Amino acid sequence: MGTLTPKERVLAAFNFRETDIVPYDVPIEPEVEERLNEHYGGTAWEKMLQKHFVSVAFPSEMEFVDENCFRDEYDCIWDTRGLPLHLAESPLKEPSLKDYDFDRVTRKTLDMFHDASARAICEDNQDKFVLGYVGSSLFETSWKLRGFENALIDCIQNPSFYEELLDHILELQLAMVDKVCELPVDAVFLGDDWGDQRGIIMGPERWRRFLKPRFKKLFDRAHRAGKMVMMHCCGNAFEVIPDTIEIGLDVLESLQPEAMDIYEIKRRYGKNLRLWGGLGTQQVLPFGTPERIRKEIRRLISEMGKGGGYILAPAKPLMKEVPTENAVAVIEEFSQQS
Repeated sequence: MGTLTPKERVLAAFNFRETDIVPYDVPIEPEVEERLNEHYGGTAWEKMLQKHFVSVAFPSEMEFVDENCFRDEYDCIWDTRGLPLHLAESPLKEPSLKDYDFDRVTRKTLDMFHDASARAICEDNQDKFVLGYVGSSLFETSWKLRGFENALIDCIQNPSFYEELLDHILELQLAMVDKVCELPVDAVFLGDDWGDQRGIIMGPERWRRFLKPRFKKLFDRAHRAGKMVMMHCCGNAFEVIPDTIEIGLDVLESLQPEAMDIYEIKRRYGKNLRLWGGLGTQQVLPFGTPERIRKEIRRLISEMGKGGGYILAPAKPLMKEVPTENAVAVIEEFSQQS
């Protein structure tokens, strides 16, 4: 192990300094953990890895309406028969907020946050980098409330309504940011999947109109509280990366290599934006050989880790599609840094 604590290592990397090892994060789904336990004959493999991050988060309400579906705090109904969860019903059937009570949603959301438990996590992990996870942000919440197709139609046919909807979501999110910033967290973590494999789902110009100014307000609120801002975004967000830097994003997380040239992102923007992820969960981890995976991890460490500003991680957790031998390659290659 290095002489730095996990938190010191992350902070140094986020200050664009190379460290004794490149800090990393390895989220693993339960089925893969079970197979790793079987492979190693127990849980001793977990000690091969250093834990650099912990998080505190807003829980989601799960009021089951039948054996397959639950209602969340936004009154969205989700079908649990399969992963990811399927949005079965949205509360806003029409482009109108007339009968929707955002104040009630805000009260419920803030009341669900377990402040004492969150503080205990922060207190018990002072040597880790602590993330205050706010959850799905502006775009994702808008399509959950309206349905995916309707939200995209609103962008074009009902832009005034869509901006009104986003402003209400923004106020809720600002309250959530304020809540986590009361805690001794190191960064506010937001999640909003703007991209598909090809580019920005609503198009970069609409992204700049609808989302960019509102995200600036969220980023500014966190920065005023002395916190960094991290953003999870799946898919291809390449076109708007300069915009995210302009409005103050500190860390971009996920970095799907199947959707973007992550090494080009490092070359162009790696001095101004910290990067997290990049090990492909869509192709490399489920379908590559262990040798290919080891080679790619070493390249990520060498090229993405150069000059600091990088967290080594898979673009998604190690999912059940990842063969055991490939998961073992990840664990052993990550742990060889330690």
